[in-house]
Amino acid sequence: MSNLAFEIGYDHYRFRFPLEIDRFQNYYRADIRNGFEAAKYQQVSRRTPDMYERKLLCIRDRALIKGLEASITTKDLCREYEKTHGICPVTGVPFSFADNSDTDWSVDRINNNRGYSSDNIVVVSVIVNQVKSDLDLTGMIKASLTIKHSKNQAFQPKLQFKIAQFYFKRMQLLKPLSFCQLLKKTQSLFDQLVFIQFFLNKDRNSRAFINQLEKYVDKKAIKKAEKLVLKRVHHRADIGVDVLYDSPKLYSSIQSFIKVINQHSKEFDPLLMNCLFA
Repeated sequence: MSNLAFEIGYDHYRFRFPLEIDRFQNYYRADIRNGFEAAKYQQVSRRTPDMYERKLLCIRDRALIKGLEASITTKDLCREYEKTHGICPVTGVPFSFADNSDTDWSVDRINNNRGYSSDNIVVVSVIVNQVKSDLDLTGMIKASLTIKHSKNQAFQPKLQFKIAQFYFKRMQLLKPLSFCQLLKKTQSLFDQLVFIQFFLNKDRNSRAFINQLEKYVDKKAIKKAEKLVLKRVHHRADIGVDVLYDSPKLYSSIQSFIKVINQHSKEFDPLLMNCLFA
């Protein structure tokens, strides 16, 4: 970390960036001052940092204070920012560049147990970074299921849910999650999640779920459910859960499937998580 401290001091001088030495631990201050004085002695050309250089300065300061790795470069930041096309990949809102705005672009560590390395960063808005905070993937999934789901909409674009979707593709569960048990606490979501797989029956994740269900349920019953779901969804031009609740026959079929799912929850946990978040 002493090399990083020296480099931080050096760059603060080079980029005319305020050096608030009191922010850093005592044992780093001498190296930071040495870096600053070295740049000054070498008469390094001074200039205003661009958006990537400024962000990297802030990240390296934060990393040193927290004792984190900070091996990323401005090229890494530029690459990740360009992937977003200037729009937060979670909220869909264009980035701003003000100070302390919820829509400002920020750099998040995907795995909070690791530092700022090129394979552990994404560019998201400040509000996403703040809401995610120190949550692991399990925490994000649990948070996403605490939101209230509308009966008239398949899956609401709530921030916690969008965050879980975004990081689900980038993180791994550290240990098995009893997802079906969580869904029981939000029964309408459980009902709708199972119901909608029969409408999306050609989707890869939906097909994997249905194939697993066929191991325990008569295939004719599943085919009947698929036909009834398609018929009712097309008739109502809606995939909301009310389409299910307004059909006693379809509702009865889905509930019988859910009973089987709960009996074999360990097998269905990863399949249903993929259906909802992947």
